Amino acid sequence: MNGVIMRKHIFVCSLNIRMTISKITTLVNTFWLREQILCRGSSLTKRNLKVLDTSWMPEPEVDGYKQFYQESHIPTSLYFDLKKVSPPVPGSSIKFQIPSTNLFQEYVGNLGITNNTHVVAYDRFNTRPSFRTWFLFKLFGHDKVSVLNGGLRKWLTDGFHVTTEEPVVEKEQFKVMLRKHLLRDFEAIQTNLQTAQEQLMDARGIKDYYVTDDGNSGGHIPGAKNIPFSSLFNEDGTVKAENELKKLFDEAGINLTKPLVSSCQTGMTACGLIAAAHILGKDDVALYNGSYHEWSARADASQIVKEKQGKEHVLNQ
Repeated sequence: MNGVIMRKHIFVCSLNIRMTISKITTLVNTFWLREQILCRGSSLTKRNLKVLDTSWMPEPEVDGYKQFYQESHIPTSLYFDLKKVSPPVPGSSIKFQIPSTNLFQEYVGNLGITNNTHVVAYDRFNTRPSFRTWFLFKLFGHDKVSVLNGGLRKWLTDGFHVTTEEPVVEKEQFKVMLRKHLLRDFEAIQTNLQTAQEQLMDARGIKDYYVTDDGNSGGHIPGAKNIPFSSLFNEDGTVKAENELKKLFDEAGINLTKPLVSSCQTGMTACGLIAAAHILGKDDVALYNGSYHEWSARADASQIVKEKQGKEHVLNQ
């Protein structure tokens, strides 16, 4: 009887491995991931699935590896350090840099990830770093990447355990293919103000997109349509259903059949809107990585829209 059960388990694991390799979705759920982890006794599964804990806070003094990952993480997961991948550049108006191809290739290879590996990213907070990680892999030509829907919060809610054990991995070869068409810089956004060839969306919250009553904060790039990052999620932290996501884009006046660029404050939550569009079948949304942090520092005052809800006016115009 035990032999029958073992053969059945091996068959299920083999089937799941083939599904992992052949069908990669933007999101995976906790039950699917748990089943994959249970199958990790296979060396094939180990090479073809890597779970990455991307838990991150923007403050320089916060060490995500020590303060989050070492505290507890999903079994078999490795820590993906966005601060090491995107080190700051002194004097730059871009808060979070896009890593060089050499840096990204080396860092990812050191995690035992190959070009055939299905990467699953999660975090313990609000999915900002998970979607940023998802976008970086897509940007560097790796389509076999997903985000754990609901992250660590959903994993724990579903009753699955965590660990402090850190897996040992062997370095692998990972080759990148930078997709430059998925990035926009300051000059490209300025040009688009004249040509209007691409739609621009803004993932910041309403309080940042619109100006405050005293006019001392808030504002956005002209023409940018607002879909707050927080509006993508259900109360349990999972991403909303496709029809609800589509409604958000429709209500913002965004046409998913036309060119689209995503922005936010620093290039983090903008990746969430890119992933939402990807769920809806649009896989060519570009990121303005500098986003409003760079724009507000470099743009002319006339290129910053100071808009209150219900009434729009442009600064100094």
